[in-house]
Amino acid sequence: MKNVFIIHGLAKKKAIVDLMKQIERFDPNARVYLTRYPNHAQELAFQLSQNRQERIHLFACGGDGLLHEVVNGIRTSKNILLSVVPLGTGNDWIKSFPAYKKQDFQKLSNYKAPFIQVCDLMKIEQEYAINTISFGFDVRVAQYANQYTKKLIHTGIVPYYLGMLRSLFNPMGFECQLTCDGMKLPNANYSFLVFGNGRFYGGGYQPCPEAKLDDGKMDLCMIEGVKKSQIFLFSKSYERGEHQEKFPERVTMGKVKRVQIDTKGRFLEANLDGEVKAFQDPNIEIVPNAILLALPNIE
Repeated sequence: MKNVFIIHGLAKKKAIVDLMKQIERFDPNARVYLTRYPNHAQELAFQLSQNRQERIHLFACGGDGLLHEVVNGIRTSKNILLSVVPLGTGNDWIKSFPAYKKQDFQKLSNYKAPFIQVCDLMKIEQEYAINTISFGFDVRVAQYANQYTKKLIHTGIVPYYLGMLRSLFNPMGFECQLTCDGMKLPNANYSFLVFGNGRFYGGGYQPCPEAKLDDGKMDLCMIEGVKKSQIFLFSKSYERGEHQEKFPERVTMGKVKRVQIDTKGRFLEANLDGEVKAFQDPNIEIVPNAILLALPNIE
């Protein structure tokens, strides 16, 4: 099996240097790529996925954005084992594995005999997401948070608090109608609408605290009517994954396989694993057992 590393070219120089030293010890013959421009990781991963005759252990070395690109490159390819080496600021996806610490994913010796796990993906039109797809207030927060992350030294949840504060100057909700697994729901005004394959997003919030990466379903969190005056109190419960318990009149949770969102032809911005894109009347579905993960062996 060939070891291939795709490293975010804008990661901190020290992190890249330390990783390169590890790679030399782990496998001197490994192939290493540093990304040079947006979507470069997706292009590289796609090229690797086309070689069906060769098994590849692919390491995505960066943040959730790079992981999103890699997933959209390999899609449902079964000749690739995917591992994540977190070098980014958020790295929310790895938090769905509570048995591991961040350092466990960063230590390459833990992948000599990795644990193999199937992983579902979510698909919205022709794009894939491995962690979350969301609509509503948090999309604007994510846009502002990305700006603050680039400007400030803070990581984790701090840029999202700042983004939340700035987002309060915009409308809180949006109207649409959902059809979930063939059942049409009443038209509603949603403050948040989150589809979870993973549990965490936004630097540590838990919209879908019961989500599992391999259960063949998406967790759906529908939040209606949150007022601007409530948002900071709500966010504390949202961060702990206690929002349904604390705000039962606002929050509805469920598990679904396919959802159609009727936006009446309007384009709606979505947050896909931290990347923001616009969709018109999108269909979202789960793709079970789409990829194979190689997880650290810390036993």
